Amino acid sequence: MRLLKALSIIYTTLYMVGCGYVTANYGATPENVNAIKAAGEGRVSVNKFSSVSGKEHTSIGCRAAGPIKNQNDQTFESYIHNAFINELKMADAYDESSEVSIRGEITELDFNSNIGAGKWKLSATISSSSNKGYKVESIYPFSTNWVADKACQQVAQAFQPAVSDLINKIVTHPEFSSLVKGDHSN
Repeated sequence: MRLLKALSIIYTTLYMVGCGYVTANYGATPENVNAIKAAGEGRVSVNKFSSVSGKEHTSIGCRAAGPIKNQNDQTFESYIHNAFINELKMADAYDESSEVSIRGEITELDFNSNIGAGKWKLSATISSSSNKGYKVESIYPFSTNWVADKACQQVAQAFQPAVSDLINKIVTHPEFSSLVKGDHSN
């Protein structure tokens, strides 16, 4: 009987350690692709996106239910970086060897899963090798649930559209065209 209890506890512990809520893979959106195309003819490269804290995040705890994480333990900063490159490629505005290189520093990456207040808050400073850049902020609201398990699933599901909204704020900003063209300003 003791062996059965011990095995049950071990199994439950191992099962719970593997629990988490995984975000969806990113897909480019027509709105962002069209906004990038409208910014001009320039092609850019993209430096790795970093966190203002210097620490990249592979997961963020959600209530007591488990962590929110990306597939393959990709960091959230890397997810945003790769999503941005994906949008640029779809707009034919990405060139890995371009002299104009866009940088992104994530200044805030957080969510609220409280009922009636569900939202992702993403903020970034966007600059280039020739331009001081600008700041953008995305507050992406979503519905949540009283039940922690369901609410955390909703948090994970909302991350991809929240990133899309952040990228939209980046590429529709009035100074984005200057970044793409490599204008020296600011």
